[in-house]
Amino acid sequence: MNLSNCIKSIAVLTFILSLNACKKDNSAVTTSGTQVTFALSATNPSNLLPASITTPGMTTNSVGTNATSASITWTSGTVNIASFKLEAKKKNTAIEITSKNLTNIDLFAISPASISAAIDTGTYTEIELRVLLVKSTTAAIPLTLKGNFTTQGGVVVPIELDYNDDALIKVEAENITIDGKTDVATLAKLNLTKLISGMAAAQLDAAVRTNGAIVISSTVNAAIYNKIKDNILLCGSWGGFSHREKSERK
Repeated sequence: MNLSNCIKSIAVLTFILSLNACKKDNSAVTTSGTQVTFALSATNPSNLLPASITTPGMTTNSVGTNATSASITWTSGTVNIASFKLEAKKKNTAIEITSKNLTNIDLFAISPASISAAIDTGTYTEIELRVLLVKSTTAAIPLTLKGNFTTQGGVVVPIELDYNDDALIKVEAENITIDGKTDVATLAKLNLTKLISGMAAAQLDAAVRTNGAIVISSTVNAAIYNKIKDNILLCGSWGGFSHREKSERK
């Protein structure tokens, strides 16, 4: 082979290797572009309340023997989340995926606001989703709920929960496989039935009114607030995973 033919052969080989390198790079971009999206919404906004709750050493009595059922119906809610954390195992190795600061979320929106983080391909097991709320020194407190309390006598009273404390809401999730072809959305839910668990109609009816409304905060109706503070740690429920094409990203 003369020198001219040798140079041509080297040039052809270099071109082929260059094409192969480009194919590998394209594949890497597809895999690393996968996103997991976190969101939170509320469930069970309307709940009946028992007339009374009996606990050791204390009974909360009904306000009337012929009263109708009392209830709470939440009509609006806003939450400010410090972070979402997805903890899982992939091939027996523990991993964490964190996304921070999702603010001013409408808990009753049809399409709840979300925030995304990058995720590697693979099969994830033993999944736990954590939603972290952090006490605030500004007006953007972790959770605000507004609605109506209907007494056993049928009187409708505005009610508002102003929750401003730390809270860690945990949700057990199902296994998920990330194939690199679609993005994944994960939804946590705030179960409002569990939030008011153990609360009686008589207790709310006896609550202090502020301009005709029942305001529940750390300083107003504190006993009710502290009950909700205990409940909020247990009110997370799982809303499932869903997949969407990467072309659907906004």
